[in-house]
Amino acid sequence: AAAVSLGGFALQAELGRLVPRHAQRIKEALLAVVHSPRAMVVERRRAVEAVSALSSPEVQEAIEGAYRSPIPELQVSAIYAMGRNCDPRWFPTMVKELASPDAEKRYEAAGACGEWGDERAVVRLVPLLHDKDDDVQLAAICALGRIGGGEAMVYLDRLQQDATPELRQALELALAELNFAEDPLAS
Repeated sequence: AAAVSLGGFALQAELGRLVPRHAQRIKEALLAVVHSPRAMVVERRRAVEAVSALSSPEVQEAIEGAYRSPIPELQVSAIYAMGRNCDPRWFPTMVKELASPDAEKRYEAAGACGEWGDERAVVRLVPLLHDKDDDVQLAAICALGRIGGGEAMVYLDRLQQDATPELRQALELALAELNFAEDPLAS
């Protein structure tokens, strides 16, 4: 819980809304948990996710270390962190993980692509619209809504025809977000 709370402050620090010494203390505290051999996996996961808003070499190393870890849960958190970190170096990894055999990794990769908002991810998200895992489908829908653009709209519109009620609701929200992003003053 503490790491999750500090994640909001890490974002504020990255935006320059915190005193630099406080930002440094937050980064040091979170990285200490990431690198602690005594911390539980869930604590390390949340610390990687929380510190990921900061752009620094130490944070990039922490994300890379979590991704290369033999612990699948840390790998999943690293994928989430890549989307939150917004460093261009992560984009190829996020796209690669969209095709992972692990549904949790596909889910986080879709969310990360949505965070990024890079239209190059649209065609790679399309196969996830028909993923066997419902959560992955929902993540892909949300990501396309966040990314926006004409191509994303076409794919989301097509999916509406055969969508289940649960997917239809997600599609409506994604299309509303996409439409708002295209024209925020439309009624």
